Amino acid sequence: MSFKDQLRRDLDVFINVDEFGNTHTINGQKVPCVIDSSVAQRFDSATVSGVFRSTIVVFLRQGDLDPLPQVDSSVTLDGAPYRCFDVNTEQGIDALTLVTSEQ
Repeated sequence: MSFKDQLRRDLDVFINVDEFGNTHTINGQKVPCVIDSSVAQRFDSATVSGVFRSTIVVFLRQGDLDPLPQVDSSVTLDGAPYRCFDVNTEQGIDALTLVTSEQ
């Protein structure tokens, strides 16, 4: 088995809704994904004039969400509005960094 084959098998566990993942609705599409909110510590260090930013990273299997949001576009996650801060695609994973502002 090649390294790439092993990564694909690992994704089946990581994104699996019976293991780590959950089904969420992103821009009207239901997709299995994993949401990491611990990254907020890296992005949310600044609070400006009473505006608090909330940052999450959504990990999903490459190709499950089509089309992928573009950087600086609006994204709806489970009915909540976000702005797409970054999009990364690596080794079978799409990672969306989403930011919202709360006042």
